[in-house]
Amino acid sequence: MSAAALCRQHFTPLALCVLALAAFNLAWRLNTEFVSEWDESLYGITAWEMAKSGDSIGTTFLGHLDYYNSKPPLNVWLIAFAFRLFGANLVSLRIVSTLSACCIVAVLQMWVRRLYGAAVGLLAGLVLATSFAFVYVHGGRSGNADPLFTLLVLLTVVTLAAAQHRPWRIVWLGPLLAGAFLLKGMAVLMPLSIVFGVEAWRLFHHHRRNRRAIAVALLLFALPVGAWIAARWQLDGARFLSQLFMYDFIAGSLTPLEGHNGGLWYYADVLQKYHYDWLAAGLVAVWVGGIRWPSVWEHLLFWRSDDERTILLGSWVTLTLLIPTLMQTKNSWYLQPFYPAFALGIAWLVDRALTRTAHVLTARGRRIALISVVLLAVGVAEGRLWWYSFHRRDVADSTQGLILAEAHELAGREIFRDRWNYAETFVIRAIAGAEEKTVASFEAFLRDSGPGDYFVSADAIHDPRVIAVRSNGRYHLYRRSLDDASR
Repeated sequence: MSAAALCRQHFTPLALCVLALAAFNLAWRLNTEFVSEWDESLYGITAWEMAKSGDSIGTTFLGHLDYYNSKPPLNVWLIAFAFRLFGANLVSLRIVSTLSACCIVAVLQMWVRRLYGAAVGLLAGLVLATSFAFVYVHGGRSGNADPLFTLLVLLTVVTLAAAQHRPWRIVWLGPLLAGAFLLKGMAVLMPLSIVFGVEAWRLFHHHRRNRRAIAVALLLFALPVGAWIAARWQLDGARFLSQLFMYDFIAGSLTPLEGHNGGLWYYADVLQKYHYDWLAAGLVAVWVGGIRWPSVWEHLLFWRSDDERTILLGSWVTLTLLIPTLMQTKNSWYLQPFYPAFALGIAWLVDRALTRTAHVLTARGRRIALISVVLLAVGVAEGRLWWYSFHRRDVADSTQGLILAEAHELAGREIFRDRWNYAETFVIRAIAGAEEKTVASFEAFLRDSGPGDYFVSADAIHDPRVIAVRSNGRYHLYRRSLDDASR
């Protein structure tokens, strides 16, 4: 039995194995990795404050309305709901992204199976499940909004494909695009541009949509988006909404915000930095399968095709890569929506190479080389994920680890240090239930604190007025003696 036939016959159990691997890579040690500074910590603080206050419209940060993170609040809503359901902890902070990433792998496998067969679907899921940036760079192991946005973009593409034969499926574009807007604001233009690309081709070829289905889709988009805009307008007028449009969209597109700049090949560098393993497998697949230049040009000039599926796939691949490239603000995680397409591309190249050389006796060595490189890519990718979790993300090596280990004792106390970042602030306030304080020195701590309060230091302290509570070798946690009344 050939490998393709084996994949067809046993697709469901094999797909579940790939999904289990994805779930392992995305969830294993999820509660032992520290909270990242900036976006993850900002979402965490805002969601915790929303869960406490119950105010779902005015997103706050450290007690004040937040105009810096000028995104609509869907991700905050979901994390706040997780906090209410499971309590504030590292897993509930990330569970929305983790589940979204697992769904992406599942959807990609099933959809690609329909397009190119079971083998390509399974391999695409495997590539994505082991892709480093998909897992770690604002990925499924974070509290960021990018995995859910990537899922919505992928579902938009799947919906457009389904609507070719079932016209009323187009109504699902309404809630999908509404979700994309409420999640990432003007980033909704990415899935919307894919829709426009396909619809422009359909108009040119005189393929008309059902008008009632389009009307329902527009209504399902306008209702949730309009309701949130109206509620936000009542709160602070145009202040937040103008920030969303002028700063987050216009300024971010035309100027490099906060020093996040890069050249034309910025994202090519991102791909080779994070996905050299699967890029190598793709290059070997090209070597084994050969290159047919007419076919290459046909794919590059996809807009000339008479096939709607080709237009859809070409628009998806091109726009998820082109839009981040054209923006002046560059961030490595802007490629998240591209990674499912990247995984499909690698899987298709490998399957094509193996299929074309299946009955070529002289190509046996090259086939073995390709299979070996694919297996090596899986091993390297898995090893990198494990190594990174233990050696670059372990919460035990951080200040957050000290706080989490003593969370029950710290509840209701004040914790002093020379400076705190936002990630540590989230852990102290939301998880430990304590309050962070800033002091310039140990002497200032003794002056400003009371018995039972805590002090974090990078240096060992030998003073009878404090008791050593815990140390991880890099940082030390001390508690002021209850017998010390020198304040």
